[in-house]
Parts: sequence; C-alpha cells; structure tokens
Amino acid sequence: MSSPSAPPDSLSSTIGYESAIECTWDVIIVGAGVAGCATAILAAKSGLKVLLVESKSFPREKVCGGCLNVRAQDALRRLGVDHELQAAGSVRLSELHVQVQGVGRIWPIPSLLSVRRSTLDTILVRRAIECGADFLQNTTAVLPAENGQVHDLMEVELRCCEGLQSSDPLSQFKPKAAQARCLVIAAGLNRSALRLQRDWPSDIAPDSRIGVQSLVSLESLSESAPELHGMLDSNRGRLHMLSSHHGYVGICLTDGDLIDFAAALDPKRVSSAGGIGPAVCEILEECGIKTHRAFADCHWMATSLLTRTSKIVAKPGVFLVGDALGYIEPFTGEGMSWALDNAEMLAPNLVRIVQDPRTKDQAVRDWEVYVQKQRRFRHRICRWVAKQARHPTRSQWVVQACHWIPGFRTRILKKAVQ
Repeated sequence: MSSPSAPPDSLSSTIGYESAIECTWDVIIVGAGVAGCATAILAAKSGLKVLLVESKSFPREKVCGGCLNVRAQDALRRLGVDHELQAAGSVRLSELHVQVQGVGRIWPIPSLLSVRRSTLDTILVRRAIECGADFLQNTTAVLPAENGQVHDLMEVELRCCEGLQSSDPLSQFKPKAAQARCLVIAAGLNRSALRLQRDWPSDIAPDSRIGVQSLVSLESLSESAPELHGMLDSNRGRLHMLSSHHGYVGICLTDGDLIDFAAALDPKRVSSAGGIGPAVCEILEECGIKTHRAFADCHWMATSLLTRTSKIVAKPGVFLVGDALGYIEPFTGEGMSWALDNAEMLAPNLVRIVQDPRTKDQAVRDWEVYVQKQRRFRHRICRWVAKQARHPTRSQWVVQACHWIPGFRTRILKKAVQ
C-alpha cells in the first residue's frame, strides 16, 4: 500500500520559547486543532494578544473523518479560509452511501467538503498568524497543580519538546510558567494540558469505541483491493458509511487524491481480530466489499475511547473547547462544526474578561449554560445515530424507513449534515 501524498508545506513558529515565557498574554490557547485555531483567529481579530501553543510539528495528521458539513463550511467562510480550502484540493461530496451489512441505500445530501486535517489545520494556523496571533509549536502546555492568580493573571507551564532548540540546552526540558489573562484548553480528547484530571473529571461511556484513521492512495487500491477501488473510483463525490456489529467505517476521497478511511471500532474486537486493519476489513466484508486484507500493512492512527463528557467545562479564566468538552462519535463533520461554534461563542467572552477581569465568574456561568444547551439539542442526533449503529438489525430498519419515507430521511440528513 503506497504512502499518502505529501502534506502541506511546513510551518515555523512565529515566536521563540524564551520570548513566549517573557510575554504577558491576553489569551494562551493550548492545541492548534479546529477549535483552538478558530478561537485564536477570532480573539486576534478582536485585538487580543494571543499565543497558540501546539505540541506537534506542523503539518501533522490527526484522526478525523475530515468531512465539513454545511454549518462548518459557513463558519470557515466567516473565518476567511474558504478560498484556501478550495485551492488546496478539498473534495465536494454530494451523495451518501449507507450500508448496514446486506442493506444499503444511496441518497443525495447537502454538499460536504472532504479535507485532510493536516491541510485544514495548517490553513487555519496560517490564518491565525495573519490575524496577529503568535504560534509556538513543539511545545507542551500544562496547567499547574495549583493555578494561582496574580493580579488577574493565570499561569500555564510551557515545556520545549525535542527538536525545538533553546539558548540553554539544559532548560529545553524544564517547564517554565507563562502568564495570561485567559486560558483556552483545546487539546482534544485526552486533555493532556489538565495535569490533575480529578480537578477536571469526565465521564467515559462503558461501551465507548475508539477512533481510527488511515490515508491511502486511490491508485494503490487498484491492485490490492480492486472491488473497493472500483466502488470509490466510480463516484468520487460519494461518502460511504459502512456498519456492522463491531463498528462502522467512513470512506471518501480527500485532497491529494487520497482515500480517507475513518472508523469507530469496538476496542475488544480490534484485539480479537488481530489489529485495526483486520477489524476494518471485517466490517467491509460484512457489507459485501471484498478487501483481500488490503489494510494489513496500512499505517493506522488511533484515539483513546471516544464517547465522554467533561463534568467541568470552565473555571474562572479557563475554558474547555472542542473535543476537550466531550465527544460522542464521528458523524459527517459534527465534531468540527461544534468546535467552530465553540470558538464563535467563546471569543466575545474572552474580550470581555480582558477588558474587565471582574466578568470572569459570569463568563464561566455563560459558558456552562451554552455547553449544556449544545449537548441537549445539537448532540441529540449523534447520540441517536450512535445508539442505532450498535444494533445492525435496528439500523437496517432505519435505513429502509429512510428510503420508504423521504420526509423522515430529509429530517435525519438535515440534522446530520447541515
């Protein structure tokens, strides 16, 4: 199986480690994913002094289905990156193929946009820099055990990772405290920036699945899995969602003429099947697609358990956004849509806190109310679909009902992909 095409051009940090420590920031944002970058863009455009911290070196891939729904596309247009996404080769998807074992249907859908996370996140970081934010990569950030405040400033420990040179080599692995008026934790499911997880507890569903992803070239499938290659090559604007007892797989073309395989899998089944690749092959073959074990040698990325909810979403001056708030399961770009919505809602609160630190407590209450509403209403369709997906027979009836009753299908698809 050939390796993926080259990711976007590399990015350089805009500020050195020592300089970042010496500055006092209005906002330090931990994590340069969709939520973190969008928050950085909006905060910087509002005139705040922003530091965006990322532990990895850009560009980097990330486990994600890579589909942007209509809401996400609208939000990215407001951020001013829609033209860059088109120029990067993002792929329009206008059809959805749903297959639950032997039952499958194909329906038109509102246009989704497929793009690799290495491409999307690099574009967003560049936009944040254009808007005035500073970017510091290869650096981890952790909240101190006791996050005290001095004159309304918060502290976060920054640590150089290997590959970032400090003027003092011995200091490269010593954390140093940077100060900011606000901290935004956008570090994903693991919330690695939260040192004491007991101070930021989360509930993890006992039946949670893991997320996995692999990017392979379409051309390579012509020899290793000709039936799968034919299915994908016959309609490049189609998103395939294939489901069985042990999980489901989303497959679509993405930028770079690559195929994005993203799946939610039962971790026990991954173990018994002998790995991620064999477990994915099992699902595809249960849906009637011969794989010839094509994924045995693929490089797979994986997440920790997906379905979780953070019990605490903010403390005075500290806010969780994106996947750090919690996650259900990956469906048609909902995670990125929620992340972008988080950024648009949080940015005005950050501005108010910087202008008047006395508003910190009210900002926490406002964020708690917003997150509660988002979980109650916007997460509902994902929870419902995730529940059905665990029961193939029930899922088959849902697929048939969507086919027989167009109004029901329209309602489901509208909530899922718009």
